[in-house]
Amino acid sequence: MFFRLVRKNGRKTRRENGIFFVSLIISIIAFYIFLSLENQDVIVFLKTMESDAVQKLLALLPVFYGVSLFFLFFLVYFSGLYQLQRRKYEFGVLLMLGMKRSRLFLLLLAEDIWNSLASLLIGIPIAVFLSEMISMITSKVVGLGIIGHHFTFSPGAVLLTAAGFAGIKLAAFALLSGKMVRREILYYFQDEGEEERRASGSLWNVLSLAGGLLCLGAAYAAALSGAAWSSLRAMCLTVVIGIAGMFLVFSGLGPFLERVWKGKQKGLGIFTARQLTEQVSLHWKPLVISSLLFLAAFCLLGYGTAAADTLSDQSMVHSADFTFYGEKRDVEEALKETGAGACLEEPYEMRCALLYTDAIPFDVLEEDMKAYVHEIDFGTLINAASGLEDQDERLYLESRLSYFEEPYLIALSGYNSVLEAEGKEPMHLDADEIALYQNPQSIPEVGRTGMKKILAENPTVKIDGDDYWVYGTVCTEPLVADRIISLNNSIIVPDELYEELKSPSESSYWNVMLKEEYVEEYGMMQAVYTVNELLQDTDLEYESYLQSMGRQLFYRVASSYLTIYLAVIFFVIANTVLSVQFLMHQRRTGERVRILTFLGAGYDLLCVSAEQQVRWYFLLPLAAAAINSIFGLPSLIVGMTGSRIGSGDLAFLISGLIVIASVSVIEYVYMKAVVHLNNRHLLSLVRRTEERQESL
Repeated sequence: MFFRLVRKNGRKTRRENGIFFVSLIISIIAFYIFLSLENQDVIVFLKTMESDAVQKLLALLPVFYGVSLFFLFFLVYFSGLYQLQRRKYEFGVLLMLGMKRSRLFLLLLAEDIWNSLASLLIGIPIAVFLSEMISMITSKVVGLGIIGHHFTFSPGAVLLTAAGFAGIKLAAFALLSGKMVRREILYYFQDEGEEERRASGSLWNVLSLAGGLLCLGAAYAAALSGAAWSSLRAMCLTVVIGIAGMFLVFSGLGPFLERVWKGKQKGLGIFTARQLTEQVSLHWKPLVISSLLFLAAFCLLGYGTAAADTLSDQSMVHSADFTFYGEKRDVEEALKETGAGACLEEPYEMRCALLYTDAIPFDVLEEDMKAYVHEIDFGTLINAASGLEDQDERLYLESRLSYFEEPYLIALSGYNSVLEAEGKEPMHLDADEIALYQNPQSIPEVGRTGMKKILAENPTVKIDGDDYWVYGTVCTEPLVADRIISLNNSIIVPDELYEELKSPSESSYWNVMLKEEYVEEYGMMQAVYTVNELLQDTDLEYESYLQSMGRQLFYRVASSYLTIYLAVIFFVIANTVLSVQFLMHQRRTGERVRILTFLGAGYDLLCVSAEQQVRWYFLLPLAAAAINSIFGLPSLIVGMTGSRIGSGDLAFLISGLIVIASVSVIEYVYMKAVVHLNNRHLLSLVRRTEERQESL
């Protein structure tokens, strides 16, 4: 009998509170996918190249696991609170019929365990399926056909998911059920009393609203300017100011919304407006918390989805698929012996050498090296930078141009080979002309725009007393396959001048491109990986473009997986908090519905009123979060990329905002589920009122 009652109540609870049951299943699915991350094909592949970075990422999983459990506890707590409040009358009847409190506690515990097992039995298979689908799709998108896909099931992820889920469920159950069964019998048969509406003057509301808007404006400005990411202190201050602004705005928003909602309302519209105003005035803190969770979810989901969308972008401009260090004869012999040469084009040489200048202390150089010291003067460029109107450009270039006093030399012939490998036209330099080179990964947008302005003035640089015109564009093409050399503040010179100025510490690198037909047949990722496998047992010192691709792939995978996971958790919790607060307020104000029914309001009209209340109650924090995300998402992109929003980041931003807009479909489903639950409650109230009228 006991277990039959447990199964019956469990089935009834899942049917009548489907929105919360589905939320728990979504959380379980997100947990498993996140905890089984190391079994994903892409992560397995990345371990072969970025093992240290991957291990650091996996080491962070317990931290995210703990934080997620902390947030999910509130989801379970609030959903359990509503379910127990809804069943108060049932518990009172059981106690009146003689059930002991300890027996009632065991009944609730058994129901909770039964529903938890049902959630796990439904969620885990779905999670395993989705994890495999994500793994296969991601592998296909990034071109990892080389490693194939193997079905993986992570018992550790299942155990951690079940243990974490059971832990927070039991903790929430202990708090809620323990408090519930200790109540006096009379409590179970009493309706929830209405909360008293707080009294606040209109002046306080105006000041609160104005102060909140000022705080939000300051937070927006700090976020968009990038100042929020300048230091940890600045970031914390921006977050605190923004949160304080949200609390102040919602604290004073109630009376203003009351005027908007009431307007020219008549009949049941006045009741609807009053209910909404009271909800906002009494429960503005949960609204703020939900809005902040929505904001975090929107920004993380927008960034994570946009990052995932770039996983298939293997079109990064590069000048070499492989870079070898050593003699050309040794490179060609190794390529011939391994068979890799059949897949590669003819190697081309990239030469560079340090230019010894008078900026280097003489006592540092050996005696035989002092003959290679030259005089170089970038004064004209520095003076031109000092005249820039933009402060960021001026400060950056004034500090960076001074480092050109100890530059590296790059031979023009090698750089032109780089341009040809990228499908670009070669650069022509006259005998009295040089070009400036900057590593593409180290020069920010302010550096590019500032250099473009000062180079437009045709400045000159003095080398050994002779003037050399500076080429009108800063060169930023990658010189090698990955990072075997990383040159900053270098100059490109004609080969004749290079031979005159170079020091004995010259380095030669041999760049090789894959044959175009080989790439077309197998794809870039697979082609580079295959050749890399052929060369890994040789004694050659080399690097492959696969390393750079793997590094970029790791950053994208890590950022997309983690941000999307956290976004799902925050989104589910925010909706649960809103749903519970709305439904519990409806139960507390049930006496009003009975009065309206006595006055002639039908069930259909009450449902229309409730649907309007749900719509506005959800849209208010959602609208605030959407507005905040317009500023929050660009700030997140600036912080993650370390630069201002450029043309590439603009597309990134637009795709993120589109994702945020598409979430409205999911939110609509949530609101309809809350409407359905509330309509059930209204129906029970109407039927009880009708029965009372018939008895009279």
